[in-house]
Amino acid sequence: CSRVVVSTGQSCNKMLALLARGASPALHQLAESGLRLAATAAAARNYADFALTNKGTAVGTGGRSSVSGITATVFGGYGFIGSYVVSELGKRGSQVVVPYRSTENRVQHIRQMGDLGQIVLLNEFDIRDEDFVKKAISRSNVVINMLGQRMETINFGYEDVHVDWPKRLAKIVASSPHVERFIHFSDMGADLKHASRRMKTKAEGDKAVMEIVPTATIMKPAPVVGIEDHFYNYIIYQVSLSLLAPVVDGGVARVQPTYVLDVADAVVAALKRESSKGKTYYLGGPETLTYRQVYDIIIKTLRLQTDDTVHVPAWLAKAAFGPKDWARRMLPNLPMANWMYSADYVEEVTRDKVAPAGALTYKDLDVQTTKVTDGLPIEPVRHFRVGGYRWGDMASVAKDVPDAIRKYYNLK
Repeated sequence: CSRVVVSTGQSCNKMLALLARGASPALHQLAESGLRLAATAAAARNYADFALTNKGTAVGTGGRSSVSGITATVFGGYGFIGSYVVSELGKRGSQVVVPYRSTENRVQHIRQMGDLGQIVLLNEFDIRDEDFVKKAISRSNVVINMLGQRMETINFGYEDVHVDWPKRLAKIVASSPHVERFIHFSDMGADLKHASRRMKTKAEGDKAVMEIVPTATIMKPAPVVGIEDHFYNYIIYQVSLSLLAPVVDGGVARVQPTYVLDVADAVVAALKRESSKGKTYYLGGPETLTYRQVYDIIIKTLRLQTDDTVHVPAWLAKAAFGPKDWARRMLPNLPMANWMYSADYVEEVTRDKVAPAGALTYKDLDVQTTKVTDGLPIEPVRHFRVGGYRWGDMASVAKDVPDAIRKYYNLK
């Protein structure tokens, strides 16, 4: 259908809209996906309309095998959100440079996101190596920073990644006249007065970026939902595989989870607008939920028979997780990867993550947002159902399973 839209204009959109209306859930999801693809195909034809003057030669209709005139360096481009941003740029004919410091196998999927030679991978990346950074952006007119730190480790603390690195990159960008657009990713909860060091350092990094590069665009997404996310997936782990799932202070704080494709669309939309320079956008989804409601939605979607969540006071959670935080900072490669089991995260979830009144949002970028409690965003959660996607419960056919084994598979 995305091919048809090129020649038939909006007829494909109308057909998909009719299919979505009153259809079964599966057909509705298919139509919703088709509408997004059709809109992408239509937008591709004018993709060269970026707010850039140094955009080189634009050749083609704007698709994968075209040349958009964009060369973008995306730091953190092989991470969860970064992969989707690279895909949005690459599939429209942009050349994308992705620095990385992992093994080659970790970044191979990025190569598929653009035409032959359009995705350039640079290894041995180090945020402290200024010469490497200068080389990585030497041919780029767009620089996007998506690096962030969920937990502190023996190698990198919050200040290293959220303050020192953005400041270092911003200085290099400011001294590079060929770079016209600088987009920096932060967090909706970032605040200089936040009790969470993660949120506080992100706010300090934002302030430094804007002081050095006043034309920078800052994106502040709420918790992002997608197949590889660090929000739904970690909650699934808590309620399905852990003995207990702690909900801090009853989960009364509010949050606006957003879909990862909407975040990627926001980046594209910002690059098309001269007016987005020097602005900060709060990327929150259309639903405002409490953390307690998020847990309830996950439990309901998984069709769990019991609720293993436990309401824990913030002071007790911080006391319990504090030693783990210390161990992660002092010892390498410990199997403590769940960032929700940290004292700093406890501070983070005791405050709302909601776009402030009057702030710039998706609406100002003309991006239509997607609910994360229905349709495609919630679909990956269904695949974690214990008894399989369709039924979701094996308790009725597992009566003879010993209790010692039963607990590991949530058979209660």
